[in-house]
Amino acid sequence: MLKFLFKPWPKHPIDRLYRIETSARVIHRSLRVGNRALDEANVGYGCSQPSVLRSAFGALPGGGADAHLFDLGCGKGRALALATEFPFRSITGIELAPGLCRIARRNAATIARRHPDRVPLKIVEGDATKPDLPSSGDQILFLYNSFRRPLVNALLTHVEAHGAAHPDARIFLVYYNPTQAAALDGSPRWRRYFADQIGFSDEDARYAPFANRSDSVVIWQLDSPKRAPPHPGAERAIEIVIPDIAAIVLERYLQQRAGVRLHVSSAA
Repeated sequence: MLKFLFKPWPKHPIDRLYRIETSARVIHRSLRVGNRALDEANVGYGCSQPSVLRSAFGALPGGGADAHLFDLGCGKGRALALATEFPFRSITGIELAPGLCRIARRNAATIARRHPDRVPLKIVEGDATKPDLPSSGDQILFLYNSFRRPLVNALLTHVEAHGAAHPDARIFLVYYNPTQAAALDGSPRWRRYFADQIGFSDEDARYAPFANRSDSVVIWQLDSPKRAPPHPGAERAIEIVIPDIAAIVLERYLQQRAGVRLHVSSAA
């Protein structure tokens, strides 16, 4: 089993499309920064699936039009690359591990050269639980199971304080593989906006490192007078399959097991 978990992951075609490197897995022990609390909450670097990212970003109001996107624990920047396909006003990745930051910046520079018409990517080396958020406009926080419960709690505290100080800002948290969903569902400050188990495109399924053919995404929004109406099914139950590692939107996962093809969106 361990040999299977740590074998090399296949190089995804998204890397060939953008001439970047985001496929190789990095285990958490390689990303230690010397801070015990941060190191204990680190879950390593893994790869999100492009078809799932496109569906998740497409579910945002206006497909993210004119919003500020922050990828918290951006790793090598695959989600950032996909975000350039959407009409975000700005796109920022925050990553604590210096080695991953170097790769993300190299990838960002490549995308800027090949797609000068797109929004440039900004990579910040630092604590992703304390993003420097703007005072107004839609703000999208993207999280791909970047860290465990203590850091999720720290992030929520920071964002809730920012929201209280800037009530005109709409803040969404897009949580891919929401292993710490209980922290958000248990807070009176957050409301569900979207929840789905999103099927992989055929291409993603061919290059998936594991046997699953779908991933879960849940989007919450900070409660405010400008709160957007939720998608149908936003309150679907979430089951934690492996603590800190894997979560599923239960109803949709069971439908997939029964042979129902889950929704897959195309690129924007």
